[in-house]
Amino acid sequence: MSDTQQGPGWWQATDGRWYPPETHPARQVPPPGPPPAPGVQIPTAGHPVPPTAYSVPAAGFTVPPPGPPMPPAGPPPWGSPYSPYGVAGSGPPFTTTPRTNGLAIASLACSVGGIIPFFFGISCVVGIILGFVSLGQIKRTGGVQQGRGLAIAGIAVGFSLIAIFLLIVILAVATAHNNQGA
Repeated sequence: MSDTQQGPGWWQATDGRWYPPETHPARQVPPPGPPPAPGVQIPTAGHPVPPTAYSVPAAGFTVPPPGPPMPPAGPPPWGSPYSPYGVAGSGPPFTTTPRTNGLAIASLACSVGGIIPFFFGISCVVGIILGFVSLGQIKRTGGVQQGRGLAIAGIAVGFSLIAIFLLIVILAVATAHNNQGA
C-alpha cells in the first residue's frame, strides 16, 4: 500500500491509495494443479513454481517414460459414438414396441359381429368404415402404429358378410316368388 503508484499492475482503491496487483479484489487465484504423477520429483528449494505441461522440465525433474501409443482417431469399435439417450455406449438405446391401431381392432370386431343376424349387416358397414379410417391413420404414422392386416381383414370380412347377406336376401326373394307362382 502506498500513496503513489509503484509500478505496472498496481491499482488505486476508493480510499485513494495504491495497492500491489496480488491484492486486487478481482484477482482470482488459480486452482491447485493435479497431484504429481508417480516417479516425478518436484524440488522445493530454488524452484518456487513447478513447470507447466508446456515448459521444459527444470533440473531435478524426471519425466516418466512414454506410455503405449494412442489408438487412431475414429468411431469406437462398438458402433456409433452418439446415443439418443444417456452416455454413449452406456447401453442399448431406448426403443418402444409399435402399438396396434385401436380402430383396426374395432374394424375386425365389428365386421365379425355382423355374423349375428340381429344387427342386419349394420355392424359390417361400421367395420368397413373403421377399417378404411385405420388404414389412413397407420399410413400417416409412418410405422409407429401397426394393425394394417387387422384393418384389411376387417374390410374383407365386412364386404364378405354384406355380400353373403345380400345373397341370402336375393335367394329368399327368389324362392318366395317361385312359391307364389306355383
